[in-house]
Order: sequence, then C-alpha cells, then structure tokens
Amino acid sequence: MILPELEKLIRQIEVRRFKKIKTSRSGSIVSSRAGRGLDFKEVREYILGDDTRYIDWNVSSRMGELYVKEYHQENDRLIYLFLDQSSSMFTSGVSRYSKYFIGFQFLAFCSLLFLHGGDRIHVVTYSNQIHLATDTLKTKAQVYQILRKLYEKKPSLRTTDHLLPFWFLKNQVSRKSIAYIISDFACLPDLSFYKPMFQLHDLYGIRVFDLSELMQSEVFELFYVYNSENLLGGKFSSSFLEDEQKVKNFFLSNLLSLRTDENLVIPILRFLLK
Repeated sequence: MILPELEKLIRQIEVRRFKKIKTSRSGSIVSSRAGRGLDFKEVREYILGDDTRYIDWNVSSRMGELYVKEYHQENDRLIYLFLDQSSSMFTSGVSRYSKYFIGFQFLAFCSLLFLHGGDRIHVVTYSNQIHLATDTLKTKAQVYQILRKLYEKKPSLRTTDHLLPFWFLKNQVSRKSIAYIISDFACLPDLSFYKPMFQLHDLYGIRVFDLSELMQSEVFELFYVYNSENLLGGKFSSSFLEDEQKVKNFFLSNLLSLRTDENLVIPILRFLLK
C-alpha cells in the first residue's frame, strides 16, 4: 500500500518517538507533542519525570507497568489533506504508477507523520463533488482504515472542480489550518480570487504529473484523443504548461511537484523541512 522507501522513513521517525527534542518543529515535520487539554490522545508507557497525576492505573494494573494518559494540546495544528480523485488522476504514461497512486503516497506519508507529531488530521477527497470528509483522525488504526479505502479506489469518469478545497476551507473550517491540496491541477481555472485565503490558512499545492504530459510535439496534434478531464474527445491539445504557470503563480514557494517516475523521499523531505 505504501512504497517501501516511505514506510522505512516512517519507521525511523517512530523509533525516535520518546526521545527528547528541544525544538517543537522543523519546517512541517514536528516532534511528538502532547499537552493537558480535554481531548484524549493515547496511553503510553511512563517515562521518568512524567506527572504521576496522569498515570492510568487501570491500564497499568493490566500491563504490569506504569502507563500515563496523554491529551492533545489545545493549540495542536489542524491538518487538512485534500486528494483529487477525478478521472485524469488515474492516468499514467512513462511510469507504471498513476498520478493518483503518487498523490496517495504523499497523503499516506503525511498522515502518519503528522499523527506522530500529535496534530489533528482530516482527509478530504473530491472530484466534481466532495466524496469523503473525515472527522479528526487520532490513532494509527483510524488512519490505516482510511488509507485502505483510498488505496482501493477505482477510476471513475469524473471531472475536477478545483475550487472545492477552497470552498470547503471557507465554509467548513472555523480555525486556521494547514491544508495540502494534492492534484494534477489539470484544466485549472483562475485561482486569483482565493489568494486572500493565505491569510487564513497555510495552503500548499502538491502537483502530480507524468513525463508524458510534457510532450508538446506537433505530431500528436494529428491524433483524435479522449480528454480524461473534460470527458470530451477531439484533436490533441495540452493545457499542461498553462496549468503549470497558473499553479506556480498561486502557490509560489508553497508548491511541490512530484513526478510519477521519481523516488519520492528526497523531494518530500526537502519540501516538508524547508
């Protein structure tokens, strides 16, 4: 389900779970943080120095070792991961992986990473409508349940309403969030109207593309092709370069581009650590 290189990186991060980290965050990668809010997070093994008032005696008596209760901090970051499930995301070219598969890998990695950091994670999938909007994912079991559902998603003949993530944030999210929009941004409309949303949320674009989309040869214009985004057939034409410019102008340095044929570890880490 998750690529071996990303799964290995997640395990390395989890191994350091109980190590003391002086800084609470580095870029978008954060240490495991817990506070004394009202929202229960988990039970973990007692570490010397923990407040004994939070020992869970019921669990401790069953396990034969001391365990303490942890709670989410009241100021935990709110993370929204938007994944495009439209028809064009399921196309592939030079790679055996589809754009949807690569987008799923980014979502899976970030879900597990931010869960480790104690953040409040929400996953939203969309095409020309919202398909899934989860409640807060607080445990690894909840995250893997959602990931299995997304991994098994079958291609559908749906176009993309690229404005849906912005509509959702505007109307459904009442506090500041960090939002990652994962899409190929094919046939992208003008997004300039939503520029003010950067003052309310930290917005990041994760653009997934295939090398075959870079082909602009006049030879292809001789062929009649099916456009998976607008669901129409006709003479070959590509909006790739135009879409690329639009998405760059909107997200600026908050844009990560992922190719379907590249190793994902380095570009993702560089993006999250900057």
